[in-house]
Amino acid sequence: MKYYIDEIGEHIKLHNMIPYETSLTQVWGKHKDRLYADYDFPSLSTTELIEWLELKTKNGRAVISISTANDRIIGYISLRNTNRFFKRGEIGIVLNPDEINKGYGTEALKIFINWYFKKLKFKKLFLSVAMYNDRAYKVYRKLGFKSKYTFWERFGNEEINPFSDKEYEYIKQYFKKVRDITYVKCIKMELSTLSTK
Repeated sequence: MKYYIDEIGEHIKLHNMIPYETSLTQVWGKHKDRLYADYDFPSLSTTELIEWLELKTKNGRAVISISTANDRIIGYISLRNTNRFFKRGEIGIVLNPDEINKGYGTEALKIFINWYFKKLKFKKLFLSVAMYNDRAYKVYRKLGFKSKYTFWERFGNEEINPFSDKEYEYIKQYFKKVRDITYVKCIKMELSTLSTK
């Protein structure tokens, strides 16, 4: 099942990402705080970018470009794990680090949520957030997402050591190591049609 979106907000537009737009991710900035290094878009060749998009749009998944009014691509929303029978799905959002804290992510999610519930007629929307990512958690709460449960996920960021870097002492409790593999504690959050009314 393919999902098609073409929505316009006050400052943001959402549409299905096209192959050409994948190359625009390569000029995005990097997070200054290396705690978020694994959110940086990787350096990929043109072929790898096309393969990435093909993989991300298989089996009922979608990659939705977030662009400004002047068509500058500043991020994307990935829609995955959709189930049309149970009317549920899961999302992740990635923004160009240079465009964070400008309200773009919040507006993009508001537009997406409206499309998801009103046009697709889905009933539940899920996402996951690392417990140290307080900024994102607050945005999701403001949009109506509720915390469902916590779980441990492999931490893919090799640029920091949350156990020894004094800079990250304040979030050390969200990490654990099992057989030399570092895990981060995450929260699964849910938004339903009931909570949007």
